[in-house]
Amino acid sequence: MGAPRQFTRDEVKKSATENIDDASLPRYTVIHGKVYDLSDPSFLSWHPGGVVALSQVGNDASGAFDVFHPASSDAHQVLANFYAGDLHENEAVEQSTFAKDIQKLRDMIEQKGWYKSDKLWYTQAFFSNLAILVAAIALVAYAPSNILAVLLSAACVAVFWQQSGWLSHDLAHNQVFSNRMHNDIGAYLVGNVFQGFSVSWWKHKHCTHHSVPNVHMGDPDINTMPLLAWSEHALEGFADFNDETLAKFMVTYQPLIYFPLLSLARLNWCLSSILFNTEKIAAHGHNFPSRTGIELASLALHWVWYIGSAFYFMTPGYAFLWISVSNMIAGVLLAAVFSVNHNGMPVYTKDEAAAINFYQLAILTGRDVTPNAFNNWFTGGLNMQIEHHMFPSVPRHNLVKLRPMVMEICEKNNVPYHTTSLATGLWEVVERLAVVSKLANKPHRK
Repeated sequence: MGAPRQFTRDEVKKSATENIDDASLPRYTVIHGKVYDLSDPSFLSWHPGGVVALSQVGNDASGAFDVFHPASSDAHQVLANFYAGDLHENEAVEQSTFAKDIQKLRDMIEQKGWYKSDKLWYTQAFFSNLAILVAAIALVAYAPSNILAVLLSAACVAVFWQQSGWLSHDLAHNQVFSNRMHNDIGAYLVGNVFQGFSVSWWKHKHCTHHSVPNVHMGDPDINTMPLLAWSEHALEGFADFNDETLAKFMVTYQPLIYFPLLSLARLNWCLSSILFNTEKIAAHGHNFPSRTGIELASLALHWVWYIGSAFYFMTPGYAFLWISVSNMIAGVLLAAVFSVNHNGMPVYTKDEAAAINFYQLAILTGRDVTPNAFNNWFTGGLNMQIEHHMFPSVPRHNLVKLRPMVMEICEKNNVPYHTTSLATGLWEVVERLAVVSKLANKPHRK
């Protein structure tokens, strides 16, 4: 057997521009100095994140790989099956002080066992959330014709969905159980049946976001044109839409229509969940591992208990009111938290992001919301967004332990760390929308 092939970074990068849409050609990525070829069809069908891995083709994916695969996982051994060679020794990059500090923190997390969840904590979170649904159903069972009871019940359902979203998020990130299948089962119950969002749809969308946060033309969470534009980069896409006039109208008034749009977010995600599965889990022509039958059956159960409860306990008029209000409130509660996590923070091009350390990118694009009892509960721990993006497998109740250490590393290495109150974070989001709106209406833009 000959010596391993030696690659230059340009060769690796070239595969992203020339080969990404042709599975018969190599798709190279770099992980800790070794080059791997992700073009093998067996990789995408095996990889739990499916096509998400292709977001790192052409790049050094060391950081992205590490955050999704703790050192204790078997992913390192499996990855060897796709080994293509090594980076040439002349391509080696000296590790920065920041990178060394992050590695020390990663080692500490492993040593202290902070990847392990507190099962009692998650048990109380599960049943306290279930109690909210019980209260919601009890209200309409005992007062189905009282409009205040119906509205309060709808609000409770919305909060139940929001909190179910955070629990399913933790399960899908494999934070709760050490066994991946156990996490998936829990996610099907809490995410699909309780909340109505597909696990496979969520993993595809959310893990891609984690891989390329706030990267233009990469992160699906900021790919919201023609409804909202989060950066000047997005404004270049006006011509891509059939109704350019409508797109410009939406962006012009986006600071005003932002919160009304959020009220429609839950229904949009529910529809996306169904379409993602009924379209045979197709994602840009590539495979995505999924249990389609379980996905669709559990989503059907969601709509059976939800619509069934509405029309069993209430007259049609009150039932439609309950359904409408619960969906609108849930959309705002969920999307407001998602928005404050990253929206309004810097947006980078793919080339700019590739030149930034992956952990530093997570810090620069994330916004923390000050931890306290309410914020921790309301956001499901996502108020510690920076720490979550750096260590997504760490259970939310352990993130607060990491926060001062991450802040110390940032201060030592002059990396901006942004933290605000919840209200200030939301205001910053709207301010950013206003800035982009003004850019869209500059005289030089046609």
